[in-house]
Amino acid sequence: MKLSWEEHGPVALVIASGEFAADSSSNFRRIVAERFERGSRNVVLDLTNVTMADSGALEDLLWLSEETARVGGALRLVSPQPTVREALRVTRLSDRFECAESVELAARSLR
Repeated sequence: MKLSWEEHGPVALVIASGEFAADSSSNFRRIVAERFERGSRNVVLDLTNVTMADSGALEDLLWLSEETARVGGALRLVSPQPTVREALRVTRLSDRFECAESVELAARSLR
């Protein structure tokens, strides 16, 4: 999975693309932890270009949800594709995550 990010004060935008799988877990967690260390409390995770999410990815999403709550922030997922939405639905995790159709809407919901 390819990751990039932008920092906007207390909000970190993390942009993911490709396959979100267990083999990218350590890199994903390191990048997000660095955002928290730099002062971000809220995370907008753009999943628009993520084509697949395995069980490791779901564990990473749960970890990220817990970490944002721990620092007093919130997590928003942006445009999870049908395969990702289905993985969340099948594992009964879809209710644990707030989703938005765009980065702008996700960021607005954090204000």
